[in-house]
Amino acid sequence: MSSRTRKHAQTSTSNSSSLTPSQSSTLFSFKFIPHLMLTLSQIILSTLALLHFPSYKLLDDPVKSLKSTVIILAGVQLLIEAARWTVLLDGGRKIDSDDVDTKISKTSMAKIRYMIKKRQWYFVIAVGITLFGAFFFHIIAVLFGAPLLNKVENTWLFAIYVSLLAIFPSACALRDNGPAWARIFSDNNPVTIPEKSIYYPTVATVVGAWLGAIVIPLDWDRPWQVWPIPCVIGAFLGHIVGNLVALIVCYFNVESTAEKKRIDSIVFCVAIDVDGRLDLDSGLTSNLVLRSGLASHSVLHPNIFDEKALQF
Repeated sequence: MSSRTRKHAQTSTSNSSSLTPSQSSTLFSFKFIPHLMLTLSQIILSTLALLHFPSYKLLDDPVKSLKSTVIILAGVQLLIEAARWTVLLDGGRKIDSDDVDTKISKTSMAKIRYMIKKRQWYFVIAVGITLFGAFFFHIIAVLFGAPLLNKVENTWLFAIYVSLLAIFPSACALRDNGPAWARIFSDNNPVTIPEKSIYYPTVATVVGAWLGAIVIPLDWDRPWQVWPIPCVIGAFLGHIVGNLVALIVCYFNVESTAEKKRIDSIVFCVAIDVDGRLDLDSGLTSNLVLRSGLASHSVLHPNIFDEKALQF
């Protein structure tokens, strides 16, 4: 082992603050005002996309109205999500000269345009996942009682609408990271601020669409009881509620107590090769993500910020 130089660094609860993300961490800091503005913008634009911009009103002709709505909403979601993750990841962090052309200004819109250009392939993947989500919601709607052969277009447009609200933001963040999808939505275990910012709107949108179906079989003979109008309105209202809840939760940053204790109790040993590579000796660190900041030994939380997940 003469070719290797090993450096052991044991970390315990007393100095874990230097290794685990905190509220003051640049990467994990929550900027309330930018997120508030983005949330309000998303609510206003999604409201206009559903109720104002379409030339046909939702109650008069759901199919023609939703055709216009999903096109407008797709553009709104693309812009909002690009802006959201730019603010989240780059809002408080100095841009590296290696990552960004020096000619690019540091204004918010320039950052958004750059991130879309640089990460456009990730958006393509997100669109694919969103379409898959639309197929999934279409099948679920039929299983829950939507017409199988009649009003197929109504059901498909409803599924696309719900998928744009619920799936697209999560797909932009998680892409094809299956374990992250399973932990956040199947195990209902969002831990970090970014995870919570996508969890609550997604769940509230789906629950809202489901609750909207309650009024359809009632014998009221109202025009808004026609499929899929109640479910569309329910998904829309649920999305608004979910975004507001996510904003409040992220502001107070209600972290998982168990997760904090687990990270604070980790004791690991870092072995540094002479060529600069890092090895982790402890088996507990298999779920950790170790970035190559040799001076600070920066360890990020095992969540969607790994290389296979959020990469805006």
